Amino acid sequence: MMNDTRIKILLIEDNPGDARLIEHMLAQAQGLAFESTWVDNLADGIAHLQTKPTDVLLLDLGLPESTGLATLQRVLARAPTVPTLVVLSGLSDENIAVQAVQSGAQDYLVKGQVDTALLVRSIRYAMERSQAKQALRQAYDELEQRVVERTAELANTIQALHAEIMERKQAEDQILYMAHYDALTGLPNRELLQDRISQAIAYAHRNRTQVAVLFIDLDHFKHINDSLGHKIGDRLLQMVAVRLRECVREGDSVARPGGDEYVLCLPLLTGVGDAAVVAQKALDALGQAFLVEGNELHASASIGISLYPNDGTDVETLMRAADTAMNHAKERGRGNYQFFTQVLNKAAQQRLVLEKKLRQAFANDEFVLHYQPQVNMANGAIFSSEALLRWRQPGKAPISGGSFISIAEETGLILSIGEWVLREACRQLKQWQDAGHPDLRIAVNLSPRQFYQPHFIDMIAAILDETGLAATGLDLEITEGLLLQRSDDIVDMLNQLSGMGIQLSVDDFGTGYSSLAYLQRFPVHALKIDQSFVRNIGRDRNATALVSAIIAMANSLHMKVLAEGVETSLQIAFLRSRGCSSGQGFYYSEAVPAEAFIRLLNK
Repeated sequence: MMNDTRIKILLIEDNPGDARLIEHMLAQAQGLAFESTWVDNLADGIAHLQTKPTDVLLLDLGLPESTGLATLQRVLARAPTVPTLVVLSGLSDENIAVQAVQSGAQDYLVKGQVDTALLVRSIRYAMERSQAKQALRQAYDELEQRVVERTAELANTIQALHAEIMERKQAEDQILYMAHYDALTGLPNRELLQDRISQAIAYAHRNRTQVAVLFIDLDHFKHINDSLGHKIGDRLLQMVAVRLRECVREGDSVARPGGDEYVLCLPLLTGVGDAAVVAQKALDALGQAFLVEGNELHASASIGISLYPNDGTDVETLMRAADTAMNHAKERGRGNYQFFTQVLNKAAQQRLVLEKKLRQAFANDEFVLHYQPQVNMANGAIFSSEALLRWRQPGKAPISGGSFISIAEETGLILSIGEWVLREACRQLKQWQDAGHPDLRIAVNLSPRQFYQPHFIDMIAAILDETGLAATGLDLEITEGLLLQRSDDIVDMLNQLSGMGIQLSVDDFGTGYSSLAYLQRFPVHALKIDQSFVRNIGRDRNATALVSAIIAMANSLHMKVLAEGVETSLQIAFLRSRGCSSGQGFYYSEAVPAEAFIRLLNK
């Protein structure tokens, strides 16, 4: 027979997997015993609430027959006294969560960020808050009854009793608010911050992402308090909080543990560069003058950064590491940020410097294209060229794209650069065609990030129309990784490009996990064998066998094959003997400026 001391939980959830996970957490809980009931639709859940005792309700706001706040309102209308925890599908629903709490829910949980400890803590909190509200409601009812009974003779104490009720209610709300938020700035306090970092860690662990904790300390804030007074200092702290909120994304957290210290929690990171960007934004924002009651104040900051999982796997360790890094920033002269791990710190600093230089280079027209011939190895004729990006810095030799393309992709600058490359390559090819080389083609590399930009197909069509180049003269080189995603959108876009007459080639083939068998699904016209395999022809048995296999299978699928990195006549002889007739590499020419390439064409 079930023990009556068990806490009775009703779970309304249409996803069996999520329901089983929550029931498993309840079964594993220590210190409290639960009796859980799961229903997968709202009608059965309401029927259960109206007929059976329930201590806490866990309610999914995304049910098929009712979604959002309407779901909560239907439940509260029928079971107003049952403490309810709403369950959200992700961090982006936090606005709905706030509205739900304001409408009567006790708290909210986010799917994928809940562990057993958090679930039990939330249930305990919901029950305690509900009991407090019920007690207050009972007290209110009793007081109301007293008021009704003594209305005639005590018309004036009535007002006092109402005032007492409102004061109690306001006091309760204030206590709840003060338990989680900083009274001065309205930011989450240390307790709520720790809870949010804990949730972010749990989510990052499951999804193999990173979490950054940024510990921010205002430099020389004590001097402002001592010279201008605490009123000015408090106002400055409030303005700092506003600026820091503007530096983070939706889903990030800005907190004030106390004093002149702030902490940022950045979940869902894919690299250290993201944390460095936010830190620099914070420094730039705080570096601008503050106007406080006629006083122009300057509040630079020292920022320390720690990362999950590299610098710690729990809240306390990450906070301690970020604090240590912040102190190191102060030692380095203040007004800067430092990573807890110095290797990452150096890399992040170099990355930001390079990003700034890249943006300046694009604005100052420092990029140029070089062209490497693609050759028919049977007769040495040039039939196409690959456009390769170079950074032409004043007084220095041009830098190849391999040293900066990854940064351009991370920052999104690749979209502007990529459009410029495509337009310049098409313009140059049209010029060569008009100069007596009508059959010449040009190959342009595409970044996956370019491929996903809005109106990508329209942009290519506009460039072809603007330059007057026929689509059949353009060869777009895509990566194996793009094809491996195998989405219908990608297939559709590739079919559109192919339908325009554009040739599609897979660049650096063999370095990923591709198989020629699935390439039949895509409108791919050619494969480029990666130069690492071509370079080892005759020297490495596996590389030699792989090159032979790629050529044979591509020919059987009626695809063209081009070998990259051709450097010797022995490589050419081997490739031709296996059925590969096209190549590019230093044997023929390195990538050269446009004026040098035309001389190669005219030979």
